[in-house]
Amino acid sequence: MNRLILGLCLIFSLNLYADLVAQGSAEYKNGNYKESIKLWTQSCNSGNIDGCYNLAYMYANGRGTRYNELKAVELYTITCDAGDSAGCSNLGNLYENGVGKVRQDFFKSSRLYAKSCNAGNIEGCYNLGVAYEKGRGVNRSYKIASELYADTCEKGLVAGCFYLAELYRDADDLPGSQDKAKRLYKRACNMGSSTACSRYRRLVDEGKK
Repeated sequence: MNRLILGLCLIFSLNLYADLVAQGSAEYKNGNYKESIKLWTQSCNSGNIDGCYNLAYMYANGRGTRYNELKAVELYTITCDAGDSAGCSNLGNLYENGVGKVRQDFFKSSRLYAKSCNAGNIEGCYNLGVAYEKGRGVNRSYKIASELYADTCEKGLVAGCFYLAELYRDADDLPGSQDKAKRLYKRACNMGSSTACSRYRRLVDEGKK
């Protein structure tokens, strides 16, 4: 009987903290950022990862509070350690950019992107692709970058399609690369990238010469 009571109390507590996240989201949509921070802080302090993630976003973007990159790192670290793939990717962004008091660290950012990607986060995979293309925290590999971009492109990420097209466009020694670039630019264009549209038209015009 005691076990049943404890179980019901636990369920009630989890629902309560989830409700705080939902209430905070409603306040956020209404522009009441300070109230949303208050609610998400309560939720996060009670162990709700969604509350911590939302709170991290507020500190990382200065919404309803002063911009605090260190607090954002602290909160995203909590969510990442708890297995939240988006939290890992966003934490990687903070280390990659090295804004304010957060020291730029490509080694950390690439590891965080890999962790996020391995957990199935499309943004994490894209960011990891950029790391391999630029050689940031990992050995530069256009092959791995292209594989990651291709995967994110197939999953509907316009940036993955666009930058895969860029790799093919610059690969003059790769047979059929310009045709592949053209198809990818067109795909990214259809997904809403105006830059991809202009690149596609340019390749089409070049092909007519």
